[in-house]
Amino acid sequence: MTPLNVVVVGTPAIDMMARVSALPHADGLAVAETYGAYPGGAGANVAVGVARLGGRVGFLGTVGDDEYGRQLLRAFEEERIDTRGVRVAQGKGSPSCFIAVGRGGERMIFALGGEALLEDADDLEVLLLRGIRALYVTDVPTHVAAAAMAAAQEEGGFVFLSPGGLLTSGGLEPMRELLARADAVVISQAEASCLCPTETPKQAARLLAAVGPDLVVMTLGAEGALVLDDNKISMVEAFEVQEVTDTTGAGDAFAAGLIAGFIEGLDWRQAARLGCAVAAIKVRHLGARTGLPTRRQVDDLMRRQGGAP
Repeated sequence: MTPLNVVVVGTPAIDMMARVSALPHADGLAVAETYGAYPGGAGANVAVGVARLGGRVGFLGTVGDDEYGRQLLRAFEEERIDTRGVRVAQGKGSPSCFIAVGRGGERMIFALGGEALLEDADDLEVLLLRGIRALYVTDVPTHVAAAAMAAAQEEGGFVFLSPGGLLTSGGLEPMRELLARADAVVISQAEASCLCPTETPKQAARLLAAVGPDLVVMTLGAEGALVLDDNKISMVEAFEVQEVTDTTGAGDAFAAGLIAGFIEGLDWRQAARLGCAVAAIKVRHLGARTGLPTRRQVDDLMRRQGGAP
């Protein structure tokens, strides 16, 4: 079997998505124009994004032995993602979310829970980490993240930590060990504000770098991304999007492009630019993975709008 170059640790989930004309206010009502169930989960979306960009990707995580779990596994297999590290938890339900998306792409997300979670570091299939170039860690408990990061670094892998809502909700102090171990932090502006609530994006990036890695990449939505590398900050512009359909998974799409750029040997600003292009294509489609592009589609966009890496 061809060695993997990227492994993702995360929590696959089913996204039950409703398209509405406008998100309701408190006590309001919105009628769904469309409704469907889509494979999702932040880390799983990143794995699919990297695979479509040409990466050889494996996944470490857990699904339930229910229909949702089977759907999640089928989706991985269709994308040629190595699932040897995906554990099926017998008698447990797979995680799911309900997401309402307005016509402008704005959304509300409700986590519905699920019992099939990667909670024991002993369940990590560390053999998949042999010879990898990069590990991406998101949305798993701190002790599981730390074990995966240590195992990957023993193999010489570069570790991207994307703490997501699960880890950032507790503030900065519980994150210090993971931040210190990571080679790079990939974080949204909203997540950074949870860790560094009184800081501007640039100040938050410098604070995170002081606690942990020299490389901090922060997504800024329509403003693009901030890259702090070797104590220098660069701003990377977003690509123009004429019509935004759904911003769900935009950060995951960006991360997939960033990782693909790293695998290709791009510098960090160029890799972030690639991430912005991937996100710009994704937000034109409903669903976190539906619009994740191939490398050819990304190249076409970058030729049209300039700024090829």
